[in-house]
Formats: sequence, structure tokens, C-alpha cells
Amino acid sequence: MSLEADTEHEGKFEDQSEAEIKNKRSNLAVGIEDIPSWPQLILLGLQITISIIGSQVYLPILLADILCLRDDVVLISKIISATFFIQGITTLLQVTFGIRLPITQGASFSYIPPAIALMTYYGDCSTGEGQQQNGTLTQTDESSKIRLAEVNGGLLVASLIEVLIGVTGIISIIMRFIGPISVAPVIILLGISLSRIAWSNCHPSWGVALFTAGLVILFSQILKNVKVPMIGIKKGKGLYVVRTRLFLKFSMFLSIMSGWLLSYILTVTNVFSDDPSERTYNARTDISNEVFNNTRWITFPYPGQIVWPKFTIAAFFGMLAAVIASIVESLGDYSACSTMCEVPTPPSHAINRGIAIEGLGGMLSGIWGTGTGTASYSSNVVVIGITKVASRRVMQVVGVILIILAFIQIICSFLSTLPDPVIGGTLLAKTGMIISIGISLLQKIDLNSSRNMFVLGLALCFGICLPDYMQENPGVINTGLPTFDSSVSILLETGIFVGFVVAVFFDNVIPGTKEERGLTQNKASSLEDTMEGGESQNETDAALRCYDFPFGMNAIRRSKFAQYIPISPTYRACRKTKQKSIKRKPHTVED
Repeated sequence: MSLEADTEHEGKFEDQSEAEIKNKRSNLAVGIEDIPSWPQLILLGLQITISIIGSQVYLPILLADILCLRDDVVLISKIISATFFIQGITTLLQVTFGIRLPITQGASFSYIPPAIALMTYYGDCSTGEGQQQNGTLTQTDESSKIRLAEVNGGLLVASLIEVLIGVTGIISIIMRFIGPISVAPVIILLGISLSRIAWSNCHPSWGVALFTAGLVILFSQILKNVKVPMIGIKKGKGLYVVRTRLFLKFSMFLSIMSGWLLSYILTVTNVFSDDPSERTYNARTDISNEVFNNTRWITFPYPGQIVWPKFTIAAFFGMLAAVIASIVESLGDYSACSTMCEVPTPPSHAINRGIAIEGLGGMLSGIWGTGTGTASYSSNVVVIGITKVASRRVMQVVGVILIILAFIQIICSFLSTLPDPVIGGTLLAKTGMIISIGISLLQKIDLNSSRNMFVLGLALCFGICLPDYMQENPGVINTGLPTFDSSVSILLETGIFVGFVVAVFFDNVIPGTKEERGLTQNKASSLEDTMEGGESQNETDAALRCYDFPFGMNAIRRSKFAQYIPISPTYRACRKTKQKSIKRKPHTVED
């Protein structure tokens, strides 16, 4: 599947680039710059949305429970609505102007531990008049909202620092010290952590979970090459029949809907118990009816609707730790997403923009009062690997769908009825893919090197064992400085952060050649490294076009000042070579 040139004067140069691009994404059903037909766009967008909807709904409910707001159904619905709104906007900005990879943005679990740590200073939730009694704070609604305001205040300021890290190019400088052996443990540990969540979600009904996971495997692996005839409509052509790989493209969507339908049948037939103390209760599809019945049809999220942010030092340091963890996670997601899309690893300017926009999303989340910042979603990267659909336009549709959902709260309530086993089943299928992506990065390093084996093993060992130890021994860090103790504890309880730090430290301290460390193949640090590595001019230009802005590139390339701006596509590159500006016409995909 190739792209059509918009001009004819590039000649042989363009022909070579076309052949390279086609060869690089020969395994994709839809390439990164391809545009599926509108019916497919909507369905593919819904598939991605449904795959991330569980966390988008679950996290606000979890946060409300932590902050003693579990009984305020109206407030929870507002938080869910605001979460959809902010994440939709951030996804659009990220895909269009940020990292430029088809990766969605969403509320991150990294921001939950700071809220838990903050509440340890105020005691557990209980009913009463808001007084401190026997170490337990009995919260009123107003005092609980103060805690939420503090969380959002810390999130707002911490996310501002994330924006500065991106726009100043600090993150691209840090990336010079990060090789494949540093990123691989992050992705592997992320997959391991998600597998634990998948396991707990499957527990209410392993039958439904395995049924859902089995369908994902059946559709994406066994029936992936089966083409199903479908009716299409084209201007000037009318109705026509087109054969498309339906099972491959919509494997996640079909599996989730089938799993939900099975759970619904088992719910209405009372196979699943309606007793909350029973194991199968969380497999029911009607346990969220209270939220559904108390949700307004139409709403409009606006700043301060939930609560205005309030700054405190403790909340700031806690959220700063979460920001660091989310940055590490996003760096791994960027690399994994580029691998799934079969494009070069993002250059420094794209990474700078990606981190800056994630920080902007966190700031908006703090202003709108959601309490959870923004991070890239690994689950959507796995969906790309399973469905082979890597179109930017699909992710832009996802952003629009999320914004629409923010206005139509009743739909959010319906989506919240997705039972735990369905979510767990899809995670079972996805976590294996995440771990395999991390393992695939290791092919860039020398696996026969005892040095590399030591670094990798130590990173994985510390990333798994240290967080478990910290969770089993709360309060083990006690310096007498509560703010410092909570911040360090949050960092050490985050496996991907621990593994990343250990890997980066030993990879840069223990002597090793660039070939041994895989740095000669790693294109993540900067475009200069790519050119110094001996890549052809055509391949370098193709990599640049993949991460260029969607418009205005002619003016940017003519500007000498733009090469000094860390978020500019010509950042540092123009100092060594002049790049040609080539407009490309997206390919319309019908099959």
C-alpha cells in the first residue's frame, strides 16, 4: 500500500522513498497516513474508545472513593464527563501536533497513589461531622472536596513543570543517555503490572474472561486474513461490494461486545449472583445502574464546575512523582507505538512536543478538576499491534468521540456497565503483546553480552521486587519529613520508574560499546544521531516527514530561527543538512 506523490519533480528520489515506506509497513492493514472510509473510521474509532473506556470511567470512581466522595453520584458523573472532555482534547492535540503517532491520551493510574498518600494524613473515610476521632477523619462533603482541590492544585503545578521539560528540550537531552536496554524493562514491567490487574478483573468470572480473550485471539490471529464482503458507497460509483479483513480490523470491538452480551445474558438469567458478597457479583452488567439512573442526558464540563484547584506542598510533590512516572511510561509507549506502526523511533523534537502536550493535558485536568493527569495509553498501542490499524485519522476520531461522550453523560453511564471479566479478558490478550513489544526491543542490543544481561536482569528484579516490598511495608521510609517520605515512597512503589532508573544508571555506568548497547540502531535520541549513523538521505527525509506538522512546513524550513526551537521539526537538523519539503496526498483506504 503506497502513498501518492503530490508533485512530479522529485523523480527518482520520490520513487525510492515510496518503496522504502511501502516496505516498512507491509504488514499493516492501514498505514499511519492512510485514511479509511468514513464508516470504517467511525467503527475503528469506537473500537479504540471502547478499549480505553474502562479506565476512563473506573479511575474517577476510584479517585472519588479514595477522597471520601463515593456517595456523591452527581459529582462522580461530572468528573467522568470532564475526564472524557480533557482526554479528547489532549488526544487531538497529541496526534495532530504532538508526537504525531496514533496514540491516545487518557487518565493514568500513576496519579492515584499520590491521592492515597495524601489521604493517609487525614485518616480513613467514615460517616460523621468531619471531626478527628481516634486517628480517623470523619469527612463531610465539603472537607472531601478540599482534598480533591488539593490534588488538582498539585496536579496543575506539577504538570506545568512537565510542559517546561518538553518545550525546553530537556527531555531530548535526557534521551541521549537512554538506549533500548533502558526502555525495554519499562515496557516489560508495564505489561507485568497490567497482567496483575487483568488477573484480578478475571476473577469474578473466568468463563466470560476466557471467552473474551479467546475471541481476541480467534479474530486477530486465526481469522485475520479472512476477507468479509461489505457494501460501500462512493461518489460517482454508487453502491459497490468491497472485501475487507473485518475480523482483524475490529477484533477488539467484536470481542468486547460479544463478552458484554454474554455477561448480560448471564445477568438477566440470574446465573451471576446479585449478592455483593458473592464472587460473581462484579461480573454483572447492572451494578452501575445507580450511576446510570442519576445521570443527566446532556451536560457541558467547564473549569471550576467540580472544584477549583488549591495548592499545597504535599500534594505538589506527590503529583510531581506521578508526573515523572508517567513521563517514563510515555517514553516507552512512544517507542512501542512507533514499532507497531513500523515507522522510525520518534526524533527529539517529536518527543519534546509529546511530553509538552501531555503536561498541557495535566494542567487542563487540574483546572477542570478531574484529579488525574494525562498519559499515553499502552492499551491502544496493543490494539494497533493486534488489528494492524495504525492510522492517525482513526485516533483523531477517537478524540472527537471522547469529546462527544463528555456532553452525553448517559452514554458514559452505559459504558460503565462493562463488567470486570470482559475488561480482564481483553487485558489478558493485550498484556502478552505489551511484554513481547518490550522483548522485541532487545534485538537492538547484543544479547550475548554479559554486561547487558546484568543490566536487564537487575532492572527487572528491582522493578518487580522493590515495589512489592514497599507496599508490604508501609512507612518503611521515615525521615521525619512527611512530604519527602510520601514522595519517595510513591516513586519506589512504581515499578516502571524503579526499573527505568536502575537500567539507565547501570547502562551508563558500566562500560560498553555503542554497538553492544544498541545505540547505533537507536534513533530515539536525535535526528543528528540518525544522520551520523549512516542512514541514507532519503530515509532520513522520510523519517522527518512522518513527524512533520500537518501544515506550514515550508515556512518552518525556511526559518533559520526554527532550528533552535526544541519543538520544531527542524530542531538541530538544519544545522547539518537542508531538508526538502514534500507534500503527500493521503491514501484513501477502502479495503
